Amino acid sequence: MKNKVLKLFVLFLSLFVLTGCVNMQKDSLEDITKYVVTSKRELYNNFNRGYKYYIPRTLTTKLVDDLNVIIKSDKYNYYLYVDLVSYYNKVEFKYDVDKSIYYSKNIKDKDGLINITKLSDGYLINIQYKYAKIEVVVDEKDIKEAVTNSLIIVNSIKYNDETIRAMLDEGILSANERVVDVFKNATNKGDIQEIEDEYVDEDDIDNDYIN
Repeated sequence: MKNKVLKLFVLFLSLFVLTGCVNMQKDSLEDITKYVVTSKRELYNNFNRGYKYYIPRTLTTKLVDDLNVIIKSDKYNYYLYVDLVSYYNKVEFKYDVDKSIYYSKNIKDKDGLINITKLSDGYLINIQYKYAKIEVVVDEKDIKEAVTNSLIIVNSIKYNDETIRAMLDEGILSANERVVDVFKNATNKGDIQEIEDEYVDEDDIDNDYIN
């Protein structure tokens, strides 16, 4: 009984912490970004070699490899790439705002970047933060929800230096460092589906990945 109560309390707390203060209908993208990335709560429900992270309860994950993860909602696929090598070497990136697209803003001054590009039949969201990149194409009405989900994921990432060092020593990262960039050169959802089919083979996906 105590364990059941504790689980319910943890679930309630996680939902309140990660979504309770974000009103996606009224808050601006700037307000949503500020709230999520300043959250200091440490919650994790997904564990990969070298890092762990949290995904909202409406999403599930499918592992592609150590660096690439497909995160699925009922409507969209989010593509997460984690740059363990750049994190370990503390590479400094420059994130420039692109005023020519639908939306482009820095995260926490210039620690990251949110780009939203209008396609012929949707909006490509590209978020880079904390040595990770996440991309998803959504309908206009779902932009705020997708940005919130994406920020929660990348903001929650916590790296394991010891494991990453071991992966580098074993040569694992140099062999596997491949970005599944399904959105490169895409101008509409048809292009994206073709590129998804080219890059992502269902036989390569680890269906036993912990969620």
